[in-house]
Amino acid sequence: MQEIAPGIYVETAYPPYNLGLIVTDHGAIVIDMPPRPSYAWAWQQQVEEAAGKPRYVVLTDASLERQVAASLCDAPIIAGEAMLRALIAYDERGWREMLQAYVTQHPEEGDELSQIKPHPPTVILDEHFLMHYRTPALEFESVEGGAPGSLWLTVTDLGLFFAGDTIVMDEPALLERTPDSKAWLNTLSHLARRTTVRQIVPGRGKAPIQLSDIETQREFIRVMRRTARTLAGNNNLRLMQCAQDLGQAFYNAQGQKAVRRIRAGLEHLVAEIHKARPMPDEEKEE
Repeated sequence: MQEIAPGIYVETAYPPYNLGLIVTDHGAIVIDMPPRPSYAWAWQQQVEEAAGKPRYVVLTDASLERQVAASLCDAPIIAGEAMLRALIAYDERGWREMLQAYVTQHPEEGDELSQIKPHPPTVILDEHFLMHYRTPALEFESVEGGAPGSLWLTVTDLGLFFAGDTIVMDEPALLERTPDSKAWLNTLSHLARRTTVRQIVPGRGKAPIQLSDIETQREFIRVMRRTARTLAGNNNLRLMQCAQDLGQAFYNAQGQKAVRRIRAGLEHLVAEIHKARPMPDEEKEE
């Protein structure tokens, strides 16, 4: 683990996330859990050796991976309301089907994954929440971001916060997960004006970063939205070419891995824009 401030650590050894640990006077706060069982057990052991059993585990969104991660926690969970809604909506069959979709990505861990059960969060957030009696003081913030239920956790005295996948570095943002790309872009624009921010721990990639480092992602999302508007109704060949061009322009070092994610993001944005557009009769009324 890398100590980025007194008692505050970042761990990058268990992909896909950057993980965090905050040691407080009232127990450790863990930020995110790897969704692979072998990584989750190793991370929990590392945390307990460094700081004892966690007081809480914070999950920074309600994406499929973090729903699985929630089930691997053995501590109370802090998460957004969307996480609770997702986990309580599963019946036994739906839960098995969801897990199977994830097992196909990690078949070597299928036996462990097949045995886990939903673990709903203990503390549910849909606005701001301040743990003011702790040292350091911690602020939880519900934001419109990269996935439903996106959360930020800020160490207010240090101007340092854990952003989850609402901010990623060195790879394309996961636009295929966002419920509202425009709202996500607005979130980043508001963040860019926060002069109190000193360090950011992104959900993935280089960590920590400075506030100015988010500009590449802001521009990438702007260009992706503009490109998607030109693609609405066009064929797959054009979409594939745009994904290739954007991959070379923004994330050339990532090669086809970035192109595949960009294509998925463009497909999602095209559908989002199409859904948001008024029907012909509505256009006439305007």
